[in-house]
Amino acid sequence: VAIALLVLAIGALGLGSLQIAAKRMGFEAIQRTEARAAASDLLARLRANPLALPAYASTGIGEASGAQLPAPTADCDMGGCAPAARAAWDLWQWQQALDGVATGGGAGGLVRPTGCVRVNGRQVAVEISWQGFRPLSAPPGDAACGVGSYGPADADRQWLRMRTWIGAQ
Repeated sequence: VAIALLVLAIGALGLGSLQIAAKRMGFEAIQRTEARAAASDLLARLRANPLALPAYASTGIGEASGAQLPAPTADCDMGGCAPAARAAWDLWQWQQALDGVATGGGAGGLVRPTGCVRVNGRQVAVEISWQGFRPLSAPPGDAACGVGSYGPADADRQWLRMRTWIGAQ
C-alpha cells in the first residue's frame, strides 16, 4: 500500500508539473498573439496615414522602455486631425494597447513591453519585445528593440518584427 501511495504521489506531482508547464506555454502563445495583433494594428494605422510616416519612427515606447508618450491634446478618432497629430494619436493608442491600459486598467497587454517603429523611406518595420518565462532562440543581431531590458544577456526577451512597404497616397 505504501509503495502504491508513493507511485500515486509521484504521478500526481508529475501531472501538476505538466499542468503548470501547459499554462505557461499557453500564456506565451497569448502574449505572441497580442504582440502580433498590436503590430498589425499599428501597420494598418500607418497605411491609413502615409503622409506622416517619419512621425511614427520610435526607438522605444512602453513599460520596459521607460518612455511613456504624453496623452495627445486632440482625439483623432473623431477625425479632422493633421497627419502629424494623427501619428501622435496612433502611437499613444498603440502604447496604451501594449501596456494593457486600453483594455481597462492593465488587463491584457504584454508583460513589460517595448515597441519600436523603424521607417526607412516607404519601408516600415514594427518591432515589439516583451518579458517571457523562458528563453527562446536569440533574435537576429539587428533586433535592437528592448535590448538590455529583459534579464542578464536579455535571456527572457521575446521578440516580434513585422515589415511592410507602404505606398504613397
